[in-house]
Amino acid sequence: MIGASARENIFVRKAFYNFFLPSLCSCLGLAIGGLADCVFVGNTVGAVGLTAISIGQPVYMLFNTISYSLSIGGSIHYANALSEGKEEEGNRIFGNVLRADLFTNILLCILGLIFLPQVLTFLGAGTPGTEVWENCEALVRAQLLLVPVMFCQGPFYYFINCDNNPKLAAIALVTSNTIDIVFNYVFVVLMDMGVAGSVYSTGLGAAVMLVISVTHFIRKKGCLRFTWPKFQPQTVALSFRTGFATSIQYIFQFVTILVCNRLLMTISGELGVAVFGIVFNVALVAASVYDAISMALQPMVSTFHGECNKSNVRCTLRQAFLVAAVMSIIVIALLVAIPQWVCFAFGLRTAEELAMGSVAIRIYALCVLPSGVNMVMTYYYQALGEEFTSYLLFTLRSFVFFLLFSLLLSRGGVMLFWWTYPCMEVATLLVLCIYNWKKGSWTYLNEDDSKIYSAFLDSREADLGAVEQDVSAYLERMDANPTQIYFATIAVEEVCGVIMSHAFSSNDGYIQLTIVPHEDGTVTLHVRDNAKEFNPFELNTDAISLEEGTGLDIIGVKMIKSKAKEFFYRRYAGFNTLVVRV
Repeated sequence: MIGASARENIFVRKAFYNFFLPSLCSCLGLAIGGLADCVFVGNTVGAVGLTAISIGQPVYMLFNTISYSLSIGGSIHYANALSEGKEEEGNRIFGNVLRADLFTNILLCILGLIFLPQVLTFLGAGTPGTEVWENCEALVRAQLLLVPVMFCQGPFYYFINCDNNPKLAAIALVTSNTIDIVFNYVFVVLMDMGVAGSVYSTGLGAAVMLVISVTHFIRKKGCLRFTWPKFQPQTVALSFRTGFATSIQYIFQFVTILVCNRLLMTISGELGVAVFGIVFNVALVAASVYDAISMALQPMVSTFHGECNKSNVRCTLRQAFLVAAVMSIIVIALLVAIPQWVCFAFGLRTAEELAMGSVAIRIYALCVLPSGVNMVMTYYYQALGEEFTSYLLFTLRSFVFFLLFSLLLSRGGVMLFWWTYPCMEVATLLVLCIYNWKKGSWTYLNEDDSKIYSAFLDSREADLGAVEQDVSAYLERMDANPTQIYFATIAVEEVCGVIMSHAFSSNDGYIQLTIVPHEDGTVTLHVRDNAKEFNPFELNTDAISLEEGTGLDIIGVKMIKSKAKEFFYRRYAGFNTLVVRV
């Protein structure tokens, strides 16, 4: 047996990168797809096209708010359901979220098309008949027509990611973004479809993503299934409420972009709006890195928190901060070094355009690191169920401080306005520090862990007898009854023993053992190993021979299965996870 603190990174680091790397490809691909819209439109249509994209952006944000609130919140509850072995409940959540998302998108699409002139006036598209108005009209109409396809991606992506298939989710999203970029060139440049072409390419990519996502259900490798359960408004409301803490950023962006576009049209004209659109898209690329980190953090923290494994939760958070720091340095270096190249790529050509754009990008670079901290902590609190804290951070960061500083700084002219982003992030970080200082904890995880037993077993040097003694002594301290102590120690011996003898092919595996006592007097054993896919409860009983003395360990596992109050197995994040409740 080896110390938990010394080996917990073995599991956490591998699991983190199993989620992070596919998510990074997906998020970067999505952000780059958005950049491609602006790059092709800026170089083909010009600054007026970038202005139209910036003005039409709030429509996209509104639908994002609805779709991703349902998707993120629903996937969190889905992951929690799976961690408790409740597959049917998980699929019920998925079915309700998917139906609610599709119905809402179709309804808003119809209403938007009916009241399109009023929508354009509200967005600040200017006077009907002008070049800006016509480009905005073409953009928004295309967005509304493709809403049902574009915004059904969310439920599939997040639920498949939580269903132990992040690679397929990443492949689907990367493929979608690749098609978006390629057909941006075809529609906007070759076919001269203008700003609407950028939307059609995005819609085509979204359709392909949905087709790829369906293969997850055809192959039936996970727990997720297409179902048509009885519609339960409470399930939809709970999912929306949980995910809204994260997705509320889109509705805040809806408002703030409207305000900023109007402010910039007043103080600097179309050029200011175009540069703001560039900075906004650059910010989305930087944010996509932290989104990927958070998408790795969220399911892991949710799972470990459900297991009461606070040590692994802390380790996950440390890993997230480490990756965030490294990625921040890379992003900052690029933005500071080549801002003019970024502006040039978006179609800015004159000295005035390049000067304003370069200054705006370099100023934005100052907020990259604090932005990462704020986003990671927001997702972290959400995964822990600290919904109030998530709401607080998002509200202050994406709405209150953004509006406050944009309104104040715009009074000093367009150059002072670009400091809105750094001021917003630093102010949010300051509030975060004060909030946690008042709470007496930075992570809410510094409380006493003595009631939780945790150990790591190295298959090369494991002493199961010593582990059994430790478990027995621990349960005695927890006032467990003799039957529980006996059964728990037998479960440790049999389950860990059969994993070592049947799952590890090269005798170099690790097992993480966590034991959690409950108020109802029961005790739960969580056994996690890094072996090949292996379920001890499905061992072939034909191998049992009392005469020859073979397969006796299988008898022990079968006995545990028959006596346990609850048991289940699942393959998750590259590991085997076994839960036994006694």
